[in-house]
Amino acid sequence: MTPSAASAAPADFESALHQVMDRLGPSIFAGLLDTNGVLRYANQAALQAIGSTPEQVLGRRFETTPWWQACALSQQRLQQALVSALRGEASRFDVRVATSSGATLAMDFSLLPLYGADGSVAWLIPSARDVTERDQAQHQLLLTRHAVEQASDALLQVGPEGAIRDANAAACRLLGLEREQLLRLRVPDIDTQTDDRQWPQRWRELCERGALRFETSVRHQAGHEIPADVSVSLVASGAETFAHVCIDDLRERRAAENRIRQLLHFDELTGLPNRQLLFERLGATLQTSTETVVLVLELDRFKRINDGLGTHIGDAVLREVARRISATVRGIDLVARRGGDEFVIVMPDPRTAALHTAQTLLAAIALPMFVEGHEIHLTCSIGIATAPDDGERADTLLRRANAALHQARLLGRNQASVYAGANQDDDPERLALETALRHALRDEQLELHYQPQVDLGHGRIVGVEALLRWQHPTLGHIAPDRFIPIAEETGLIVAIGDWVLRRAIEQAAAWQRAGLPPLRMAVNLSARQLLQPELARRIEGLLAASGLDPRLFGVEVTESMLIANFDQAVQHLRALRALGVEVSLDDFGTGYSSLSYLRRLPIDVVKIDRSLVPDVSAPAEDVSITRAIITMAHQLQMKVIAEGVESEGQAALLAASRCDQMQGYWFSAALPAAALEAMLRDGRHIDATLLGRRSRQRTLLLIDDEDNIVAALRRLLRSEGWLVLSATSAEQALQLMARHEVDVILSDQRMPGMTGVELLRRARQLYPETIRLVLSGYTELQSITDAINEGAIYKFLAKPWDDEQLRAHLREAFALKEMTDQNRRLDHEVKTANRELAELNRRLQTLLSAQHEQNVREVGSREAAQELLDAVPVPVLGIDEEGLLVFANGPALALCGRDGDLLGASATEQLPQVLQQAVEGIPMLVWLAGRRWWALSRILNGNARGRLLVLLPQAGAST
Repeated sequence: MTPSAASAAPADFESALHQVMDRLGPSIFAGLLDTNGVLRYANQAALQAIGSTPEQVLGRRFETTPWWQACALSQQRLQQALVSALRGEASRFDVRVATSSGATLAMDFSLLPLYGADGSVAWLIPSARDVTERDQAQHQLLLTRHAVEQASDALLQVGPEGAIRDANAAACRLLGLEREQLLRLRVPDIDTQTDDRQWPQRWRELCERGALRFETSVRHQAGHEIPADVSVSLVASGAETFAHVCIDDLRERRAAENRIRQLLHFDELTGLPNRQLLFERLGATLQTSTETVVLVLELDRFKRINDGLGTHIGDAVLREVARRISATVRGIDLVARRGGDEFVIVMPDPRTAALHTAQTLLAAIALPMFVEGHEIHLTCSIGIATAPDDGERADTLLRRANAALHQARLLGRNQASVYAGANQDDDPERLALETALRHALRDEQLELHYQPQVDLGHGRIVGVEALLRWQHPTLGHIAPDRFIPIAEETGLIVAIGDWVLRRAIEQAAAWQRAGLPPLRMAVNLSARQLLQPELARRIEGLLAASGLDPRLFGVEVTESMLIANFDQAVQHLRALRALGVEVSLDDFGTGYSSLSYLRRLPIDVVKIDRSLVPDVSAPAEDVSITRAIITMAHQLQMKVIAEGVESEGQAALLAASRCDQMQGYWFSAALPAAALEAMLRDGRHIDATLLGRRSRQRTLLLIDDEDNIVAALRRLLRSEGWLVLSATSAEQALQLMARHEVDVILSDQRMPGMTGVELLRRARQLYPETIRLVLSGYTELQSITDAINEGAIYKFLAKPWDDEQLRAHLREAFALKEMTDQNRRLDHEVKTANRELAELNRRLQTLLSAQHEQNVREVGSREAAQELLDAVPVPVLGIDEEGLLVFANGPALALCGRDGDLLGASATEQLPQVLQQAVEGIPMLVWLAGRRWWALSRILNGNARGRLLVLLPQAGAST
């Protein structure tokens, strides 16, 4: 914690700290230094000693204050202690301190480092005790026993062998012993840190240095230990040598230090850890626990208690809440008060346990409280976040628990909410992405990849979908679902969308100029783009500038974008279709709108969402839904593209269901432009056998779980020239049907897992064009009859079979299949021709409507021009390139004495001879109708071709 952060400590904390230091006693000086050695606080005892006010000393470096002016050596030792304290080392030494009276005090000085939440030294606490009296007592001890007995410090005289030879009354009181008892002991008997083996070394050290000073603890007669500061001096008197020991009881000082620590790390009102200690312990927990849950609890509408009943009642309520929380959680859980009416619980446990604890806390807080005769009812809201899922840092975890708490309040309070990873404005990762995204366009970090769209009729690539990609230089690849929502929310999607349109159209035009096969470029529009009034004009300008045929460009929109602003969206899409741009409805089948919207929308293509693309193993109802969508779209004269195709089985089933096109990872992922161009040049396509476009070899599928039956049937049918496939289970049969276009199916009835009737029902749903027969020795009349009636089975054949009859039945089935295929092809061709005719009619109608509107506009423009020129008080005539009069305003007709029959005639024949040269472009003065005119003509080079002749009256004309 930096000093600036520390300075933000609450005022009540500062006040309590000052009170503690001021109560340390008149002989104890205490203060607070920041890590720069600047004095931030000094207690009253210290200030009174130098006769200074706080304003005179606070904010100064400690060694420059008056206390240190009496002794340069003390200043030097202080500077060394400051350096040691910043390394986390405590210092203690004797100093000489000047007072306001001019006297010098001998002080026992200590400098204690205090650590912050991040483990670094945040504060330095200097404290000093006046030891002048102790020094005088030690001096007097040499002179008189009486002075020794009056000393307030515990004094001992110890011999070289460690035996206690003398002790004053203070020493006896300190240790709880009589003098006679004490004199029978040795130093190891009372010093907890010195035993018999260590004493000789301690004595030698004393003899070498002459004095020792250290902290230890001494044993009281009652058994407890007392922290003590021990000063030892070597005394030589003649031939006798002994140690003079002064023991200073540190309990008062330690209590003051503990009180300071308590105020720094604990909430004074509730006794719970405060914000600083919470961060420190939470950080330690996150380093040691694999999963940690943080609950932030806030009382609902607590302010009304303080305002209505007073802050003393509010304080009592907070103490009761703290007690209830502590009683609810476990001993290993940390409960802290972060401030106000907000508490934090840290649980090194899974989320399920935290949810149970949260519900228990809600119930505990909701119980009535009785405070000074008041019955108080409270509720609380709780936000929950879990590490490492929601963050691995203490500040991140608490911030996301706060976000969950905010959600709990929005949901009505008195409940717990779990952080759900929503996009929060204060999420630093999201803010960093937003900032980076603003530079992505400028720094060319965005690029387009292109996913092929393949025609399921002939298997060739007929289009691509442009997909946006972002490769950040340091963050790497950033998924679109991460940055697109940010772009939409911030409005950056408009600039990005314009860039995508321009780049995609330019790329499509470049491919066409390179001679690649024609393919349609599809671009996804955003909701904001669809609201732009100039969208169609913008796309028209880009297409014109690139030279790309509008029929080779398409846009994709989602259902939700259209429903939100239906009328405006329809207007824009109609304008795009009028240009020849193809419009696709993306993610169809995932929205909630009525199908009537689909009929009203100007849509060319329906894109089936990947969630509705079935496989051969999918339930029959899923296949039916997909097939119904395809049929419905075709009935509305729309094409169908399936996206997200990831297997051969899906592609085969879509082809069998008459889906027009597909795209997905099975064929190709989205590729950079160069890779896609290489794919196009290589002519990559789907194998025609998968799409049923191979030569029409009759294909029979035999299904029987007995291998000998299958082998016998194969031998029987060998001479027919058919392609015979065989399977011994329903699953194998379905896989073969996905890979081959089967004409006739001959299946046994009784098979493990799925009966023949069930299999053929499934085949009818997946491949309704197949002809299906059952060959079985078990009749099961009812189920077979039902299957025949519903069309699942064409015929039932019994075992054992007659070879010729069996071959005849199969030939009949193939003939029926070929006739059905022919009818279906004819129907498809008719429908295709109808669709193409309808499309041509639609485009023709569009062109006619546009031409009609243009004619109406031109007529209106001409009428407006006529009215305007009629109002001009001078004759004006228009002559086209053929020399015919095509326009004359009112003054011109009056001048020529003609009506409307003047128009359409030759100008040279109808106009006076004097105007002929003016018509040819020569300005001149002429006389007409008894007055003089200045005749001018100008060539018209716009949409109107020819000349405009204007006659301006000149002064001097006759009336």
